[in-house]
Amino acid sequence: MLSGNGLKTLLLSGVIVFCFSHLRVQSSPFVIGYERFHSETPSIEGGRLLFNELGCVNCHDHPTGLPTRKGPRLDGLLQRARSDWVEAFLGDPDSMKRGATMPNMDLSDEEIEATKHYLASLKLKKKIPKAFKFVNADRGMRLYHTIGCVSCHTPDSDFDEDENRAQADGLSYPNVPFPDLQEKYDIHSLSAYLFKPHDFSSHGRMPKFTLEREDGGDLAAYLLEYTNGDSTNYPKIQSLEFDVAQANEGRKVLVSKNCIACHDFPQAERLRRKGLTKIRSTDFPSGDHPEYALSENQWQSITLFLNRRDKRAPVSTILESLNCVACHDRNSIGGPDTDRKKYFTGDHDLGDAGRFPPTLSDAGRKLQPKWLEGAIKGKRSIRPYLRVQMPDFGVSTKGLSKRFVNEDKVSVAKKSPNKNTEEGRTLLGTHGGLNCITCHGWDDRRSLGISSINLGNVHERLQVDWFREYLINPSVHRPNNLMPSFWPEGIASNQEILDGNTQAQINAIYSFSKYGVGLPEGFPDLKTNEFEIIPIDRPIVQRSFMKGVGTHALLIGYPEGIHFAFDAKSGNPAMMWKGRFFDAYTTWFSRFPEFEKPLGEEVVRWTGTDDSSGSQYRGYRFDSDGTPEFLVELKGAILYERLQPVTSESGELSVQRTVRYTNEIQWDDFRLKHPRRVNVTEVETGDPMTRKFVYQW
Repeated sequence: MLSGNGLKTLLLSGVIVFCFSHLRVQSSPFVIGYERFHSETPSIEGGRLLFNELGCVNCHDHPTGLPTRKGPRLDGLLQRARSDWVEAFLGDPDSMKRGATMPNMDLSDEEIEATKHYLASLKLKKKIPKAFKFVNADRGMRLYHTIGCVSCHTPDSDFDEDENRAQADGLSYPNVPFPDLQEKYDIHSLSAYLFKPHDFSSHGRMPKFTLEREDGGDLAAYLLEYTNGDSTNYPKIQSLEFDVAQANEGRKVLVSKNCIACHDFPQAERLRRKGLTKIRSTDFPSGDHPEYALSENQWQSITLFLNRRDKRAPVSTILESLNCVACHDRNSIGGPDTDRKKYFTGDHDLGDAGRFPPTLSDAGRKLQPKWLEGAIKGKRSIRPYLRVQMPDFGVSTKGLSKRFVNEDKVSVAKKSPNKNTEEGRTLLGTHGGLNCITCHGWDDRRSLGISSINLGNVHERLQVDWFREYLINPSVHRPNNLMPSFWPEGIASNQEILDGNTQAQINAIYSFSKYGVGLPEGFPDLKTNEFEIIPIDRPIVQRSFMKGVGTHALLIGYPEGIHFAFDAKSGNPAMMWKGRFFDAYTTWFSRFPEFEKPLGEEVVRWTGTDDSSGSQYRGYRFDSDGTPEFLVELKGAILYERLQPVTSESGELSVQRTVRYTNEIQWDDFRLKHPRRVNVTEVETGDPMTRKFVYQW
């Protein structure tokens, strides 16, 4: 640790470039990329990381070439963080978040109080959305440990979904620390942040995952250790009534400390930033500069970087700054360590490729520029078998795809692949070809066996030169790859097609992706309706993934031609339609089925489960004619429900819904939902515990 009389300056070329003060014992600032790759030995790239991630570059004229790093927005801060926590953090950031990258500004108690009032005056234009009413901490734990959170943060030793889970103390590099989340947030503000972090910190390092609003609530419930289940009961952040005079003083404090360098203010509060090169050392009164407790290695790393005026950062350092290397490796550096690998789950039948994100080695040569840009933004999901998500880092990845291309020295093929599309169709298929479609899908058709990457977009995704190299020797590009080579050492295993010319065969496959029409040979002919389910004399129940219903859909088909979808997750009917029932090809033959649609027409839907119902699905049973009856638990009672077609005396077809209970319950406690766009008629049953409704549309 450095020591001195309160101020230590480093002079390079006659210019003051940074100031550090050490007035109290505190931990060194924590920057994950530095801690993992540079903390043992001082280095230029370690100094670059620190200078950027600690915000030094935001005030000082020494470009790093790394994505801008800033703190959170200040408007609405006291609406999403508790004022007591903010007050303590302003006084000593490290005491409230170990290794904080917010420097200690040496604020007096009076300055902190005034700053709080100013922050309280900065309101959000929109209210922070509330968390989903019912939250599930157990589900939040599963999400936290599977979508990628534990790649950066501490895993929970209580999570035991699989055997041999890693322990936090067995990890080979440190985790990004949390503050005391219960002291800082309430469940609504934390849920909103997890759902859309860039709304509150556009230049931070927390990426946006693909979540539903209820996912944010479940994650927040887990992180806050809230098991009550009802988010409306969680203690809310109390607003602070600000004093105008105090707020004005607080604004002066933020101006004097140049807080605009690292924080976004509302448009009306934009402050002019001053560069250090235009300021004399005497312009900084003692105590007005940031205070960091740098370790000796951190100090030496920054010194090395400042002595080298290199404005262009290598791609590897950019990946370290965003911690992309928590999940990916590049040139055999990075990727999850042995204990963290246990949290990467997916399809074990595909080997490592079925569990871990792809390497970023040679990514600029591998991927087409547009595809690479979309993949970096988390918008190119082609591996549905991976449970870990590729998140979106927002503006921080701007220009990164071009950096990959430039560093990987992409060369454009001088000659486009030939247009031997028919030979490509044969090679991909199972009729005298290489049986590629056994493992790979094509456009909207799933593979015949295990489900690996879809090949229908090869020309949009991959550079042709890299594609050739990969097919000849897949294991060179990804060790432990289950993909075989059909051209070992460049010799074609199929000598019948295109005279066994390796390059011509691979070009033909690429060309069929780009120019070909139709499918590779060997897919079933769906036009024959071979896999359509047609109820004839009894109802049929089929489980599936259904669009608009979810992953727990139970489909009930009736010979009369009216069919239903029941959501087993919420315990409620979800959809009805007329005509044809369902095509089961994808459900039966794909290991990773997509969300299906009904074959019929005149689809009507329920509006969803009432949050206040609290119903739980308990299964179903059949009566003597095969009609299913669903069991749902509600407020301690068991509800029995069936939907079945009925024909009136005039021959008009309608649907009868029967709901009955096994013991007394107040009907007013349960607001029964009906589908939209249907005529609803309630039929008198004479039984207070049974209700019947007739639906017509």
